[in-house]
Amino acid sequence: MRPFTRRTKVSPEAGTAMRAAEKSLQQAQAHHPEVEAKLNESRRVKEQIRAHNRANSYSDWIESIVLSRLTDG
Repeated sequence: MRPFTRRTKVSPEAGTAMRAAEKSLQQAQAHHPEVEAKLNESRRVKEQIRAHNRANSYSDWIESIVLSRLTDG
């Protein structure tokens, strides 16, 4: 028998904080698929906008060439 053994006792505040953290983690994990889907949709839309902007830029470039030839010649 040890005369000076320390018993680890969890304070009520620590227990409450632990339960709150576990609940928060569970909520975050439950929303993960929804958030992932929104992120993927956002990336898809962003890429579509980039493609549209590239196409417009190319189209504007061709238009400027055609118009300059029409006015020059």
